[in-house]
Amino acid sequence: MSTADAPLALDTIVFARDLNTPAGIAPSLTGIDLDILPGEIFTIVGRTGSGTTTLLEALVGLQPVLASQFIVCGADPRQFPRSVKQRIGVAPKRVTVERKITIDEAVRLFAGFYERADPDRTLRQLGLHEIRTRAVDGLSPDLVQRLSLALALLNDPVVLFADEPTRDLDPEASRMVWDILRDRREHGRTSVITTNRLDEAAALSDRIAVIHRGRLIAADAPAALVAQARTPVHVTFELLKPQLPIDAVMALDAVIDAAMDRSQYTLVSRDGTATLRAVIRLLETMNLKAVTLGMRQQTIEDVFLSLTKERGDAAA
Repeated sequence: MSTADAPLALDTIVFARDLNTPAGIAPSLTGIDLDILPGEIFTIVGRTGSGTTTLLEALVGLQPVLASQFIVCGADPRQFPRSVKQRIGVAPKRVTVERKITIDEAVRLFAGFYERADPDRTLRQLGLHEIRTRAVDGLSPDLVQRLSLALALLNDPVVLFADEPTRDLDPEASRMVWDILRDRREHGRTSVITTNRLDEAAALSDRIAVIHRGRLIAADAPAALVAQARTPVHVTFELLKPQLPIDAVMALDAVIDAAMDRSQYTLVSRDGTATLRAVIRLLETMNLKAVTLGMRQQTIEDVFLSLTKERGDAAA
């Protein structure tokens, strides 16, 4: 049995308790606890400088860390044996490849580092097969990004670690990467990624981890994060002309703020359903008809901004 086929030591692919970076590492990480499961897409998000890249680099042994317990794919990343390196793939934010070789040469060079790799399959996966003879030098940013992912996927890794894998990609190429990650999930493979695209995180992830100032402040399924959040809901309606004073809508159930722009009303509510019903009752009482009436549900972006703003305000 080759080392690549050996059974995993743990059910959890990534397990960390009280993970910290030592003094001198910036941005720093403090008290990170992680449990990442087989076959999930685990996405790390955070504001610029929050530590998302530092955390990803720590998980693959590229940053020094202190932790009471730390296991990735059955071993401590600080002492990765060769067998574990065969099981992971890493796509950093900036890939460094000899610029004078071709895409095909780069992929086959990296394939030589693994006991098991499929260069042709990987080139086709990333849409690089038809341009494989092009030199790395002079590739556009989106092709460099696709090459970085190809190098990380060569060995069909048990765990893929990718720092902003859709950065510099157009919508079509981004969708191709999403499909690759979903296909990996269907085959029991784990992907740990960072992204600045919150809509992408919500659509793609099994779970999202929010990092703020080096701390893990939330980690759950996208729908669960939204359901648990206390982010206000917006209720909007429009009349043929501004026939309601702002004080009247401010007094409605669960409204915490309101604004009027000509005949368009926007209400910020703690309970969108209660406010929506109150608006309907008010309009019926006053014999008014709304041209439009609706409620904008919370999104993962609302939750993210609320979580990071609350803690930013508390620290200030």
